Amino acid sequence: MRMHSAFAAICILIPFAVGTARAQPAEKPTPTGAGVASDTKEPPPPHKTFDFTVYGRINVSFDLGNQELTGAPCITAAVNPCAPPQGQLRWLPDLSSNLSRLGVRGYHDLSGMDYQAVFQLEVQVDVTATPGSKPNGNNDTINPGNTAVNGALASRNSFVGVATPFGALKVGKNDTPYKTITADFDFLADTPGDYNSIMGNTGGDNRTEFDARMPHAIWYESPGVQGFRLNALWSPGQNRFEDNFGYAIGESVCAGGNAGPCNDGSFGDAYGASLEWHGFGLKLIGAYEMHRKTNRTGDAGQTTPAGTSVVGTANEYAWKFGAKYTFAPTGTTVAGIFEEMRRNDVSAYNERQRDGYYLSVLQKLGKNDDLMGGWAHAANTPGDPGAGPVENTADMLTVGYRHWFNPKTTIIVSYAHMSNAAFAHFALGAGGHGVTWDCKDGAPPTQASPAPGIGLIGNGTGCFTGTSPQVVSLGMTYDF
Repeated sequence: MRMHSAFAAICILIPFAVGTARAQPAEKPTPTGAGVASDTKEPPPPHKTFDFTVYGRINVSFDLGNQELTGAPCITAAVNPCAPPQGQLRWLPDLSSNLSRLGVRGYHDLSGMDYQAVFQLEVQVDVTATPGSKPNGNNDTINPGNTAVNGALASRNSFVGVATPFGALKVGKNDTPYKTITADFDFLADTPGDYNSIMGNTGGDNRTEFDARMPHAIWYESPGVQGFRLNALWSPGQNRFEDNFGYAIGESVCAGGNAGPCNDGSFGDAYGASLEWHGFGLKLIGAYEMHRKTNRTGDAGQTTPAGTSVVGTANEYAWKFGAKYTFAPTGTTVAGIFEEMRRNDVSAYNERQRDGYYLSVLQKLGKNDDLMGGWAHAANTPGDPGAGPVENTADMLTVGYRHWFNPKTTIIVSYAHMSNAAFAHFALGAGGHGVTWDCKDGAPPTQASPAPGIGLIGNGTGCFTGTSPQVVSLGMTYDF
């Protein structure tokens, strides 16, 4: 409750604390020839009352990955061993499109340059994959298995709003403040070792509940004030059901991202805020996000050593703080995050509550090369809906090397390794990579149903916990 009040107070007070800093005079240019006055400079280009920009990113990679399913602990268990995995159990090559995108953004003056109407429309581009619905196995920002078409117009951050000297107010869909505040801490973002393989990910697999893009949202972005900046967002639930069991009005998938029924992460109102300060090479951050009345009743009713699972509908929320510092003389940047995710539910069956840790480092090697590394840790949960209290930790180690041909073009080679405890099932590539390596094999569907995301459509197979997937990746990015 204290965190709720603190963020509310910040949201209310910061617009009134905004001041405009006086710009420093530009340094006088060096004369370029005889007869040129020392204070002569090119006139600034005339301001346009309306303008727009087309932009985008192409990010593709060639990967070689192994899910390591043959090492699952249940196969060699002394009591009731499980059937071994089926299908392709070797290293598999793939080509992956990793959040490639195309967009257009612009503005129109309302009252000079200080008050403008702003807009953005952005779409995901599947460069190496077939565009369309990818049920049960896609890489949605929250939860795999929905039928949304990622390549549809305005599928990514899109909005209309007003920008002023006191901040911007926007309406549409957007990455949450909780997500964006630490995006630059993840030097290996969109690779198989993306930090969202663990951070912001409550249950493992490809679920990144607290690294989300919220639809039907309204948000505020403050200007910088003495190094401080605040972002705050609210997404109304728009759900006729008290337990959020149906789709939000105007939406075609559950609020949690899955296709339905909405009993595996669907929530009502979502809101959150982030606050940052930066200066002297240091960035400090804090963020909070709430998902009200999150429905997990699909996990209920299972018989476990702790009894019958009674998972229900409860609030899920997360907060984190972190720091990033750049040692300019050596070209070294270090970053760290502590994260706490909580769910108000029965402890013995609660796999959504845990702590998380992330450390990363980037070392510049001259002007055009970066060496990067990262470690993420998922601490244990109080319980599990299918097994009660179990060992549910995971660690991810990743390293990478990036070469900049120019400010717009790079190549990157990386290696990622996930080590899951006996009952954990965290995947590699969740949150940013177009292909993921999770706990599922190539066995026949568990349900021979043609429903989207189940059975014959999608993989529909069981999950082998305790595995250690690993991936080598070579990628290229081009920004325009």
